[in-house]
Amino acid sequence: MPKRESLNRNILKWARKSPKVSLEKAAARISKSCKSERIRDWESPEGREFPTVKQVEKLAKLYRRPAEVFYMSYIPPDYPLLKDFRSNKEEGMDTGLVFMMREIQERQDWLSTYLKSSKAKILPFVGKYNIKDNPAEVAADIRRVLAIRQAKPGEKALKVWIDQAEKKGIYISLSSNYHTRLKLSSDSFSGFAVSDKYAPFIFINSEAWEHDQIFALIHELAHIWINVSGISVDVGMNENKVRNLHIVERFCRVVAEEALLPQDLVEEFLRVKGELKLKNISTAGRRLGISNQDFLLRSKKLGLLEESLFKQLYAEAETAWKVFLYKESVKPKSKGGPNYYIMQLRRGGRSFSSTVLSLHKSGKLSAERASKLLNVKEGNFGKFEKFVFGK
Repeated sequence: MPKRESLNRNILKWARKSPKVSLEKAAARISKSCKSERIRDWESPEGREFPTVKQVEKLAKLYRRPAEVFYMSYIPPDYPLLKDFRSNKEEGMDTGLVFMMREIQERQDWLSTYLKSSKAKILPFVGKYNIKDNPAEVAADIRRVLAIRQAKPGEKALKVWIDQAEKKGIYISLSSNYHTRLKLSSDSFSGFAVSDKYAPFIFINSEAWEHDQIFALIHELAHIWINVSGISVDVGMNENKVRNLHIVERFCRVVAEEALLPQDLVEEFLRVKGELKLKNISTAGRRLGISNQDFLLRSKKLGLLEESLFKQLYAEAETAWKVFLYKESVKPKSKGGPNYYIMQLRRGGRSFSSTVLSLHKSGKLSAERASKLLNVKEGNFGKFEKFVFGK
């Protein structure tokens, strides 16, 4: 066990500041009576006290770092923060977002290294295009490569897109109460992409409505197709917010719109016998995984709806949405939390989780490493497998 005096105060400060943890929050983790001045003293080169081993372990858990790191002679290399393409980035990156990026980057780095060492082939669609290309062409290529189809009745369109993307070697994670004490706002970011020729990863903030998640997913797929990693806030069909977007975000937004709602598909849903009604739009929304309002906005943009009919249907859609939100607000809250294994499966993604478990079972990956990558204890691998492989 290292001596208290061998603790590196600079690392203690770095470990707190890199994930944006305040002095007050660090003090609260130590004890209710601990003051922020005490944490500042521990971090200062002129500090008079050192934390105990138990206190270091508490901070290590809060900062999500191994306790051994605090006794190193130098600050260890860390994953760089992803480029922030958000127009509202003055809000900064909060602790939850930093932790998520670090975890996804660690998984991506490990998997990419493994695939390279295994002589895996690079993914030909990563970086196939750039922002000077036609967004509609990129969108069509995404649909073609992923072999996207319409969701069947009772099937979720978001799941179709995720399944098809993972089949092609794109690893997708959803927040799903990612860190229960670090709630995520769907307004602060919609997702991020870590682009790579061997193991591209996408993270989607599932605190948003599902129809917003599908836009975010395809937006991040566009990032992969142009090989640009970064954090995004996808504005969907909201044209009013486009002018504030970074040029990369504007491009990816158009790609997402074209990929999710290509003109021929919109025209297909608008071909109805008799008068076009909101129920026809709702059918399109369910099959495509989008809101009625977004389908109507896209139809209008393509010149497929007359102004008077658009206004009528859009007003009806807005009213129906408000009714839905009210019903959701008065629903009794379900008792108990979500299933732990389902949470970890969404957090890691089915494709990544199955890869790690398979490598562990074949003896190519230690139980300790697999446990860290999956965030599941070795003794629970059997239970987790049932959710991953559907046994």
